[in-house]
Amino acid sequence: MASKSLFQKQANKRTKTALKLRARYDAKVRKYATALVGALAGATDAKARLDRLNLLYGVDLSTETLLVHALRTAGLAGTLTGTMGASTPGEEVQLFNATADGNGGAALALEALFGELVLAPATPGSGTGAGTGGLGTGQNFDTSLSGPSGEGGGVTLAASAGDRLSFTALASGGSAPASMDIAIGGTQVASVAYLDRYNGKPFSFTHAGVAHAGSFAAAVNF
Repeated sequence: MASKSLFQKQANKRTKTALKLRARYDAKVRKYATALVGALAGATDAKARLDRLNLLYGVDLSTETLLVHALRTAGLAGTLTGTMGASTPGEEVQLFNATADGNGGAALALEALFGELVLAPATPGSGTGAGTGGLGTGQNFDTSLSGPSGEGGGVTLAASAGDRLSFTALASGGSAPASMDIAIGGTQVASVAYLDRYNGKPFSFTHAGVAHAGSFAAAVNF
């Protein structure tokens, strides 16, 4: 059997990572959808009690918040229950076909979308540091967080003691919450909560004394 080209190996790696990401967040959607259905049921019970109190005692208590009212009257609980009942985890079978070689067998350019670090062109006099067995970051960062827990610049790290996450803090930009799982060889070693202003921005993660370079994304595997 002919060995796979760098192009084919890159395609296989990206595909496996993307499918794992899809499965992970499908599970999260199901978990939170189930929790939301339960929460709406509880809110409906609370509304019934307050309706009864208003009737019994001639008071005028607000029976539900604007948010709960909007979700309940939109029939969200029924929609979620029906949709989850019609779709079970893993119902979509993935048929893997061999990736045809392309690009002359060479790997395509790195993309931040895949959690890969896209380095800017080196400038004269700039150095590139490298940890043993890791990747040189070629970056100068102004903020470092250390495990087991560290927080700063809108970023929170949960990792092992001795691990370090370095990045350049951003004072402005998006403020929506995002999260990133960091894995090494397919095994998760850290999780990061951050503001979406950092999406695609470079960072350095040091684990067991080895530095790895990456970009903020939902999942990064070194």
